[in-house]
Amino acid sequence: MTNTIKIRQADERDWAGLEACFDELQSFELSIEPNRAEPSLIRNAYIRGLFDECTKSSGAIFVAEISNRVIGFVCVLSRLDSEDILERDREHAYVTDLVVLEPYRKAGIASELMRVAEAHAFSSGARRLRVGVLAANSGAHNLYRKLGYRDQAIVVEKTLG
Repeated sequence: MTNTIKIRQADERDWAGLEACFDELQSFELSIEPNRAEPSLIRNAYIRGLFDECTKSSGAIFVAEISNRVIGFVCVLSRLDSEDILERDREHAYVTDLVVLEPYRKAGIASELMRVAEAHAFSSGARRLRVGVLAANSGAHNLYRKLGYRDQAIVVEKTLG
């Protein structure tokens, strides 16, 4: 890639680019997890929800762009409480989404987006960062492990009936 990749905080002007990234992520997740909604049915509400949650939790959405085109994003919610009475230290930050459009993968963009998300969470007071990943998404799971994350909990599910 000859163009320079720029990472910056997203705003409402990035809506179309966020939608394109969300559609790609949700379509991929739907291919590995049948209990995922069709992207076109939820994209607007989902992205609106990300901006709203960021406002409530000192969070942020960061976009990666090339030539003013959004090619990926990460959303980090910086101040959350797990509300799990079993945990001694319940406050944490949480990455809701990380996506890089397919033609731009394997270039370190996802790692850089995570670095920016981690820095934002830390500057907002978080000392732990959690990320959810679908069990079948081995590529994402491997990336998070490479970046120093460890498996903290595993949820198993069975369809009944």
